[in-house]
Amino acid sequence: MSTEDRRPDQPSTERPNTDQLSSERPNTAGRSAEHAGTARRSTHAGPGSSSRPDANRTPEGKPAYQPDLFDRPVRPSKLGYNLAMIAAGIIVIAAFYGTGMDLGALLQMPGNIWQYGQLMLQGILQPFDITDPDDVVRGYWIQSFNAMIESVAIAWIGTIIGALFSLPMGFLAARNMSPLGIYLPTRFVLAVIRAVPEIIFAIAIMIPLFGVGGRGGALAGAFALGISAIGTLSKLISEAVEAVDTGPLESARASGANQVQMIRWAVLPQVMPEVIAIWLYRFEVNIRASAILGVLGAGGIGALLSTVFDARAWDRIGIVLVAIVVVTIIVDQISAFIRHRVIHGAAVRARRGGKADDDGGSGGDTPPVDDDPAPKEQRAAAGL
Repeated sequence: MSTEDRRPDQPSTERPNTDQLSSERPNTAGRSAEHAGTARRSTHAGPGSSSRPDANRTPEGKPAYQPDLFDRPVRPSKLGYNLAMIAAGIIVIAAFYGTGMDLGALLQMPGNIWQYGQLMLQGILQPFDITDPDDVVRGYWIQSFNAMIESVAIAWIGTIIGALFSLPMGFLAARNMSPLGIYLPTRFVLAVIRAVPEIIFAIAIMIPLFGVGGRGGALAGAFALGISAIGTLSKLISEAVEAVDTGPLESARASGANQVQMIRWAVLPQVMPEVIAIWLYRFEVNIRASAILGVLGAGGIGALLSTVFDARAWDRIGIVLVAIVVVTIIVDQISAFIRHRVIHGAAVRARRGGKADDDGGSGGDTPPVDDDPAPKEQRAAAGL
């Protein structure tokens, strides 16, 4: 049936020519690839990409960005930074003049350091006979180290006092261990203790109670350091307790443990390494603080340092400073080693002998270990 003989409402039975349709169909794949390449180039194109002809172009084909010769990136403004530095400088200058400080003395400080340093160095380097008990310089060294050891003892007693009270106070001040009625008053008491320096405790309370100088002064210094340490140590311990893993606590609570048992078996194993490290660090701080309290008459190296300063005996001052530095460094190194050992554990040491062989035997001089309990004859008979 021809096209003229077919009625308008009758559907066509002729198949379309596929070659003609494919030639008339637009090339969408090629256009998509071209558009993707243009978009990719446009995305990565920057101010210096005008050399590429199709980068950053408008729909009309014109370049959207045309940098000129003087086009440069804009630097961020430093106005706020400059104003802050000017304000900080004004505050420092106002503090100098407000307190009546003499800037001329600051300029003379390098010369004074050189002069007094030479005098102290002469005292340190002067020879002495260590076997002669009547040697004056030998007596200076012995007296200085004895006074420094007394300061270490004062610091140790103060640390023990602070440690004994800080552990229970730390649990009472922990939010997850105490009810609100105990937590808030404990925190308030610890805040009051931390607000008062140890030098105020020594002057206002301990020295009037125990006296100045001698064993009374040393006891006053130890108690002043101990009470001041309670506030700081309890605060740090409470923060460590609040940061414990709640898994062991929930397990202990689910098994029916009471509050004391939960603290003993779920909290203390987690916090004790950190607590011991905090105590040791406070011991280092107390050593330095005991030297300051000794100037007030609380015993230790500070009392001797105050005496030689009043006499302007720079040779003896140098000896006292050497004793302070040497003993403090030794104690710090020992304390740091113990803290590292407590927190991180013992160092893994390499075993003696070589590495294990591939067949299970050990290298070196160590004989191989036979793990099979059966005798070798039975294994050979069984074909093993």
